[in-house]
Amino acid sequence: MATATAVADLKKQFNTFLRENKCPTGEIVKKKYYFPVNRLKTIYMSMLSATDVQWSQLQVMLTDHVENLDFCYYSWECFASIALQLDVKTMNVYIFTNLLGLTKIPNEKKEDDKLLFHSLKRPKFKYNSEQIKTWVTTVWEGMKPFMLSNSKIRREMLTLLIEKMLMHLKNPLVTADFLMNSMDTPGPISILGLQGIFILVKDYNLECPNIYGKLYNFFTTDMFNYRYKTRLFYLADIFLRSTHLPELLVAAFIKRMARLSLIAPPTDIKIMVAFIGNLLIRHPPLKVLIQNDSVVGSDPYIFDEKDPLKSNALNSSLWELVSLKQHILPKVSKSVNFIFKKLPQVEWDVSELLNDSYENMIDEEFKTEFQKVSLTYEKPTSYAVPLSNHFDDLWTLD
Repeated sequence: MATATAVADLKKQFNTFLRENKCPTGEIVKKKYYFPVNRLKTIYMSMLSATDVQWSQLQVMLTDHVENLDFCYYSWECFASIALQLDVKTMNVYIFTNLLGLTKIPNEKKEDDKLLFHSLKRPKFKYNSEQIKTWVTTVWEGMKPFMLSNSKIRREMLTLLIEKMLMHLKNPLVTADFLMNSMDTPGPISILGLQGIFILVKDYNLECPNIYGKLYNFFTTDMFNYRYKTRLFYLADIFLRSTHLPELLVAAFIKRMARLSLIAPPTDIKIMVAFIGNLLIRHPPLKVLIQNDSVVGSDPYIFDEKDPLKSNALNSSLWELVSLKQHILPKVSKSVNFIFKKLPQVEWDVSELLNDSYENMIDEEFKTEFQKVSLTYEKPTSYAVPLSNHFDDLWTLD
């Protein structure tokens, strides 16, 4: 009953807010777009302080309105103000992160953008990119104390930072230290930190000299349990795309993946084998790893070495892939066999394998038509009588 009352109260506030379009109660300033920001902030504060309302109910209430440019624009003004007042004792911080995720960060206004409070009798809406950057930066800074004390909030905010907030910060490089610390945090947070650092390196010229060493140490037996495992493969593929990387470094990545493939799930084996194939295509001299006939028992590769340049991978061989040629699943063994044939000129598309699953592999196996071969006996057509019944020729039953 309490939940229904709280939801009804929020809907009542929202309807009052929407009526402001036709009947403004606030002051209409000349040359300024009219939007009741304070009333919207009050609604958001009520949502955060409500103790018996589910996020799904709030989401239904907001979904239609977050498509409007002005609603999103001024929502971030509200969020910037709220972020400075957040109190875990009286407000639900998780709901706040959900609001940040649901509400788009608007870009420059386009002709087809919808406006919730548009009126021909009032000044037009004007988009201010610098104002947006100020609000987004304020939200990020205001959420820092909660990110440091709560791993779940940290993970959610890192996801938001990477997917939409980073490009709207006043100075994205100020997040570098936070992202580097996140990379050293075990679990999925470390991969999100890696992705953030990658964006800073690629788009904002951040210098990170040991980035390849850090990337190398992500490839451990724990990676198969990561929530963001596919992101790691995707980022590694981009990081190692350059053909100017030292062969000693690339050989270490190839050998590390080959060793991990011995204990990896079948879907991950296919990804790593394609990854290894692409690295061999980019660096043809490393094909010597396939041709090396060194004894398995004397493998010089040091798996536990943190520094890829000291792992001695270049003196090793890919005996692990030779073992996988006998894998019980045909799809896996077939993908491995391609490595030992003449490598193609075009790389394998690793992104197509990232969404593969056990279910897909099983479905493919069921759909496979087996080739019929000649047999030394006649296949029975029923459970009772064989195709050629010689029983009566040999026995007489009285």
